[in-house]
Amino acid sequence: MIVRAWQALVEIVRTRRERSQARCQLAAMTERELQDCGMTRAEIAYELKKPVRRK
Repeated sequence: MIVRAWQALVEIVRTRRERSQARCQLAAMTERELQDCGMTRAEIAYELKKPVRRK
């Protein structure tokens, strides 16, 4: 039981780090890169405002 709880905690921390890094990368993209991806600054702003725990 303790091992499963520990594994779940490690998974949560890993997921939060990945999402945080992805948000930082999105924020650093140029207008051209966003256009190539089909995204807008408004969509990026929405993603950046979401809590890390949300999907």
